[in-house]
Amino acid sequence: MAGKSDVVYTARPSLRQPYMVIGLNGWVDGGETATGSLRFLRRRLRPRKLAEIPLGRFHVYQVPGQLSLRPHCKVEEGLLKEYAPQRNVFYYWVNPHGDRDIILFQGVEPNLNWEEYAAAVLGVAREFEVSRIYMLGGVLDKTPHTREPGVSCVCTSEELRDELAHHDIDLVDYEGPGGIRTTLMYLCQRLHLEMALLHAHVTYYPEFNMVITHNPKAIRAVLKRLNRLLSLDLDLGELDRQSSEFEARISYMALQNREFQSYVEALEKDYGEPEADDAPELSADEAIHAVEELLRGHPDDEG
Repeated sequence: MAGKSDVVYTARPSLRQPYMVIGLNGWVDGGETATGSLRFLRRRLRPRKLAEIPLGRFHVYQVPGQLSLRPHCKVEEGLLKEYAPQRNVFYYWVNPHGDRDIILFQGVEPNLNWEEYAAAVLGVAREFEVSRIYMLGGVLDKTPHTREPGVSCVCTSEELRDELAHHDIDLVDYEGPGGIRTTLMYLCQRLHLEMALLHAHVTYYPEFNMVITHNPKAIRAVLKRLNRLLSLDLDLGELDRQSSEFEARISYMALQNREFQSYVEALEKDYGEPEADDAPELSADEAIHAVEELLRGHPDDEG
């Protein structure tokens, strides 16, 4: 079980039947769906800090082939200006649009002591009587960049699974290696705490060695469902614009390579006709700007 030092509280607010939303970097964060969604929620909701799980017992800074756990540093003219280590932080938000408040947890997938890390997370959930947890993620898939990514779920109960099916969320069949997400879900089942994993299907073109590290369409797909499920009343217009620019950038690349364009067209046929998209059409000037950003190699970041 989690020890007292595994969670350091900075506030003890009175929350109304809160739900928890979790986004971790790591294995199932394709297109930054989990971490990008949490960044967007934090920026829009402006929640207050609730608690933190210190890194020490759960993380290894130096993992071969992985840089994401190292602190972010900034040096200017030979002087260290910034030192920002990775963090596991809980935030809370009092919801003026619904009957339930929200706890957000943005963190780092643990390298060590998975069950203790999961117990620390669930200890916060039990402390504030959280009744449901949504954990976000993105799985790499051959979803054409011109189509809306699907969202699928894994749930702790049939009742929750059937509820989510009414929100345009597909069901998953899978057998293979698990991660911290399945550890959390297993412990939630034992505690009779509702939990759902929501995974966007993120554009991935392996034949062209193309992994898209930041995918606003995948982030938007997950947040559209959460917006309804949590009664957040969020304006997703910023993500609509970024999704249109994202599609314009990749489509421009396809126009420069006939083989790539044919590959995308074949995927589109297999994927079916596009559904209605809330994203606005780009003007000519906006499309040119999107392509220029691609050529400069500095696409807009949704933050």
